[in-house]
Amino acid sequence: MTKHIAIIATLDTKSPEAAFMAGRVREQGHIPIVIDVGALTVSSEADFSNKSVAAQAGCKLEELVRTGERDRVIQTMGQGAMRVLLTLQKQGQLDGAIGLGGNQGTAIAAMALRSLPLGFPKFLLSTVASGNMRPYIGYADIGVMFSVADLHGGPNPVSRSVMSNAVAALLGMVEIGEPISLATRGRTIALTALGNTEKAANRIHGQLCQRGYQVITFHASGAGGSAMEELMEAGIFSGVVDLTPHELAEEVLGAGAYIPVRPGRLATAGRVGIPQVVSTGGLEYLCFGPKASIPGRLRRRRTYFHNPNNANVKISRPEMAQIGTVMAERLNTAAGPVAVLVPSKGWSVYGSKGGPLFDPKGNRMLLQALKQHLKPSIPYREIDLHINDQAFADICVEALIGFLQEKE
Repeated sequence: MTKHIAIIATLDTKSPEAAFMAGRVREQGHIPIVIDVGALTVSSEADFSNKSVAAQAGCKLEELVRTGERDRVIQTMGQGAMRVLLTLQKQGQLDGAIGLGGNQGTAIAAMALRSLPLGFPKFLLSTVASGNMRPYIGYADIGVMFSVADLHGGPNPVSRSVMSNAVAALLGMVEIGEPISLATRGRTIALTALGNTEKAANRIHGQLCQRGYQVITFHASGAGGSAMEELMEAGIFSGVVDLTPHELAEEVLGAGAYIPVRPGRLATAGRVGIPQVVSTGGLEYLCFGPKASIPGRLRRRRTYFHNPNNANVKISRPEMAQIGTVMAERLNTAAGPVAVLVPSKGWSVYGSKGGPLFDPKGNRMLLQALKQHLKPSIPYREIDLHINDQAFADICVEALIGFLQEKE
């Protein structure tokens, strides 16, 4: 079956490369749709010209270029391309999308690709893909390939191979990939975990599966929690065990490698009204990368290296109280049932007694703020167990099952 494939490129610098990739799409029997997001010259080769893309974002291209503000150009063309993609998708005229470019082209294409739903085929070929792609990708499921050679001057023996493989990768997604299914809604549970809470997460996963539920676990890495919450809004989940809301700490303090790319962690489940059982996994530390990535102001704090590329830095006691306050404020807005279950013997492997980040006074400060601001109607329990104790995991499961049965 013929498919429609969008190709997002700055034709003022990448016209030969975009034409080559469009040709590859045609050779496979599909229809390329070239979207020009460059700003310097107008190309006749685009199906959507740069002028029309700028217009989609409410700007005239000539006025945009005259500002000389590159960041504004990138933002405008990215928004315009995003609207083009979403319109095509809504009309049933888009089956996959691929972007290519250097730093600027990558930023524009990635912005547009991120707007497509999780599970929709999307790919990015970039000269900067060997570096940190988190600012570009966020939490989107975008396939990424490093271009190896610069994408400039037309196809060459290296770029021909890389571009052909990139198109083949996208077409593989389009032709034989599988979209995210909503068929199991009503029996699908979200669960959050980190390595520090993995033992409990595994137990919860197993117990819920035995009860006939499908469980999807998300690594609480900022991108994981953000993806989970987008899928909540899509209606996939009937409940959540937010065992490890670690990302809330990084969002509130504005520090750490896992700062959510989607603001408002711990608010979405309540907004859509699904039952949630919330614990305190990983709320006592911040995650960073290698030692050099820790900000100078935090380097005197207690730190434990999970591995050479993952540092866990202790959160201060006043900051713990701040996190507890925000946690309560967000849970208070929930339209559905909520229970807060706190394991008093430790919220992580490293934060338990004998662990390198053990700080019971700091934990108490978070809990005091949480209890002070939490609505009296929200059940709150402190349980004399560690978060990774089997019995604690089972209590979380029973609490969620109770909520779900009440809704039936």
